Amino acid sequence: MLKTNDRNDPAETVTPMLRAGIIGCGDVARQHMEGYLKSERFEVVALADVSAQAMRGFDRRYAGSAAYHPQHFIDYKELLKQANPEVVSVCVWDKDHAAVAVAAAASGAKAIICEKPMADSLGAAAEIIAACRASGVKLVVGHQRRFLPSFNLAKRMIADREIGDVRMMTAYAHDGLPNFSSHQTDIFRYLLGDVECTWVMGSVERETDRWARATRIEDKALAAFGFASGAQAMIFLELTPEWGWTTRIYGTEGMIECGLTDVRVMNAKSRGWKVHEPASEFARPGEDRFEYIEGNAAQARELADWISGAAPGHRGEAMNGYKALEMVHAVYESARTHTQVWLPIKTRVNPLELMVAEGHLQVRYPGKYDVRARPPHSEATEGLHNT
Repeated sequence: MLKTNDRNDPAETVTPMLRAGIIGCGDVARQHMEGYLKSERFEVVALADVSAQAMRGFDRRYAGSAAYHPQHFIDYKELLKQANPEVVSVCVWDKDHAAVAVAAAASGAKAIICEKPMADSLGAAAEIIAACRASGVKLVVGHQRRFLPSFNLAKRMIADREIGDVRMMTAYAHDGLPNFSSHQTDIFRYLLGDVECTWVMGSVERETDRWARATRIEDKALAAFGFASGAQAMIFLELTPEWGWTTRIYGTEGMIECGLTDVRVMNAKSRGWKVHEPASEFARPGEDRFEYIEGNAAQARELADWISGAAPGHRGEAMNGYKALEMVHAVYESARTHTQVWLPIKTRVNPLELMVAEGHLQVRYPGKYDVRARPPHSEATEGLHNT
């Protein structure tokens, strides 16, 4: 399928649509799907999920789009073999990211969008990167908040020194550091211009047998991060009732509060808090799922530009996703070793798993539960699950 590219020369330029396949048809896959369709640079040609009902749910939701005409596969390897997608979305649970992404890299695909967190261990994440490098495959990790207008405005303000030198950033989380806070560690780096995190100090509590998408998580955590720029950051996970996507940035000459749709600034020029609401392109602020539509569509378009050569790179390039995961796992490693951890860390397995195996985190209230669990597939819930 071809599409006129009206961003450059509407009269002459025609851009071929990229063929995309989505593996895992759950909540996260909806975000990838809407990104592909809204960007108008992709056609979705294949779905894979262990549940045929989940794929039929996608059909009912998206069948009205001319760019949606997928084959269905129960086995993702058959999708890769028969549908030959140019771009593959890896939307399965964390523990399966490496197996699926490595297979996709070997399949002849041009690019992969791997959902966050990149993997369930740094060793598995490194395996994905190595496989993609060996095959020349472009690899993106789905930290879509890098593409929201509010975070990009805050990033420009910081670069323009509207609050002087950044000294501290704070964020509040829930539902586990890998699941929730990999976004926050990624945003910390992004707002600072992707500077390196140099050290991490952390503490965790795990008195219940808590999981998120089949990965062990903690009940509570306190994490501190130091960056090469001299800034520090902290994450408070379920230590207070507050949680969400607001990032507070404290500088030598002012403060910024950045949310999903607006940016509040206080400095010498603002005379109190000044609110900025930057324009969005793909969704209206306040509409349902704004951040997922806006962020994923912009993420998908930049990937299409990277593949075509129109963009020199991608904001979500794999090493940024790796470093966001490394910061999370360094919190666990600090708690495990009772030390300030300097990056890069050498522990390739999940340090939280090590702590559990070594008896450092004894469950006080038995009963395994998953904070991301969903009801079984039904007519009411089809297409809203992860494999």
